[in-house]
Amino acid sequence: MKFAGRTETGLRSQNEDNYMLMHTEALYVVAVSDGMGGHLAGEIASSLSIETLRKTLQQQHPSREAALSSAFAEANRAVRQKASSSEEMYGMGCTLVAAVMDEREFTAANVGDSRLYHFDGETIRQITHDHSFVAELVRRNIITPEEAKTHPRRNLITRAIGSEDRLSADIFTCEWKPGDILLLCSDGLCGVMNGEEMASFLQNCDDLDMACVKLIDRALALGSRDNITVVLAMNDGGIA
Repeated sequence: MKFAGRTETGLRSQNEDNYMLMHTEALYVVAVSDGMGGHLAGEIASSLSIETLRKTLQQQHPSREAALSSAFAEANRAVRQKASSSEEMYGMGCTLVAAVMDEREFTAANVGDSRLYHFDGETIRQITHDHSFVAELVRRNIITPEEAKTHPRRNLITRAIGSEDRLSADIFTCEWKPGDILLLCSDGLCGVMNGEEMASFLQNCDDLDMACVKLIDRALALGSRDNITVVLAMNDGGIA
């Protein structure tokens, strides 16, 4: 398995995104989190969420689905506890998308509008579903995906780590094959780029680090005003 990740502050004054690339003897895990809240609170929420995910996934679980469900619940608990500890942290939260994988399949989970895409060498497919106000409008055919990119309420998240006591993460398990690539990103990327353009940067990709750089540079050129984080994982046919 090959990994790469990169995050860029962009036009914001601080970077509230965080990401993780983790490899243990039993697990390959990648994740992206995009923080929300007042001064520094979003950065703390995303950092705490990623660290809690890391610790929880290293424990024993009956299945990958159970592991991710438990990890997201623990991250939610940790962020809510931190948010209640001080006035400055009140109301903070974050998105979270993660994938646990081997050479045959990957199991992904998400809360919020950070995304995971699967690129099979020809076609790119968004696996996760956004938990956002505009995503719901698109699902109801009230607005188009293009209109969603400029909608005045496009930043309104309907589900987030830390937003409520009990959290339900969406979980997906999919097959993939050697040469396939997973792309995880915050909305600083997918808010300005469509899947087809992302796929053009992954076609015949032999340098994941450079692909991350080029994707971020392209998002900036397209006018992204948010923090931008990209994580790539390539199935190289083995787990050693």
